[in-house]
Amino acid sequence: MIGLKRGTVKLKLNHKEWEKLFEFEKKYLISKFKDYPIIVEHVGATSIYGVSAKPIIDMMIGMSPNLSIKYVYNKLIELGYEDRGRGGVSGQRLFVKGPEEKRTHYLHITRNNSDYWREHIIFRDYLRKHKIDREAYSNLKKKLAKKFSDNRAEYTKSKGKFINNIIMRATK
Repeated sequence: MIGLKRGTVKLKLNHKEWEKLFEFEKKYLISKFKDYPIIVEHVGATSIYGVSAKPIIDMMIGMSPNLSIKYVYNKLIELGYEDRGRGGVSGQRLFVKGPEEKRTHYLHITRNNSDYWREHIIFRDYLRKHKIDREAYSNLKKKLAKKFSDNRAEYTKSKGKFINNIIMRATK
């Protein structure tokens, strides 16, 4: 149901089971950080019903300013997540779960008041409410998945203009 080889792009129609898998992982993470305030959100295409997506549950942890990144880093490593670094994206750090042959989860760590946090929530919420833009995004993703099936970096980069346009419209 979920999982995809690292670096490849294969899309599936969003599945209601993905929300259940997110909720399970969210409860698990919150239980492991019970002494520290974190917010866990489902982001990316797997969080938007009706959008084709890579079958990888995309999540984001928002940390309060008083929570140490080093503590979160060490805890996630202990829980089986792999640190993939910043990937050239400021304001966040990416952790992944699952072997390279079948990644199952992406977990972005950021401050819960950062631009990175706000933009992901704005984009997700906008597409959940706007069917025409949601369908346009899904169609763009399908087109790019065919073109960049073995080049996830180009696939991701090529969605940037559309995503930025939605964020600009949503914040006007």
